[in-house]
Amino acid sequence: MFGQFGFQSSGVRAHAQRGHRDGNGFFAVEASGFARAGLPRAWAVLSDYDRLAEFVPDLVSSRVVSRTGAAAIVDQVSRIGIMLMTYVVRMQIRIEEHPMSALDVSLISGDMRHYEVHWTLEPARQGGIDGTLLRLSGELEPQFFIPPMVGQPVVQANVRQLMEAVVSAIEKRTAH
Repeated sequence: MFGQFGFQSSGVRAHAQRGHRDGNGFFAVEASGFARAGLPRAWAVLSDYDRLAEFVPDLVSSRVVSRTGAAAIVDQVSRIGIMLMTYVVRMQIRIEEHPMSALDVSLISGDMRHYEVHWTLEPARQGGIDGTLLRLSGELEPQFFIPPMVGQPVVQANVRQLMEAVVSAIEKRTAH
């Protein structure tokens, strides 16, 4: 069973779709945004894992544990509010870097049943301005229960806020 709910705000598009597979629920997410900054700056911000908590909503901490070649192991802690409940989500993730073009993020361990996200970056031009088009796609399945009627809009709003925060951080860092 799938439900759809789309949203577009300030040049950022976000979409969440709830699904079920093998008796488990998950959210498929997609988002895109245009940053008025070149690809090197966008890459520098998105791949600065130790500073993500400075601008990503709900992310309490993000710390690189180890790095081997083009892969980083990162510990992250988020605090997520759903209705009257607050959940602390701890994850250790593996980020495979494809410099200046993509990041593949997968769950190693933590408070999610499944977490897999793919980021892409590509040079783009919008409204006569050169910049970078960022795209995010992935699937996530929390270990905690999210009520069906609120889960999809909440996840979608979080993905939209994430993309807006990343675009804003890229543009701010460019200004300095």
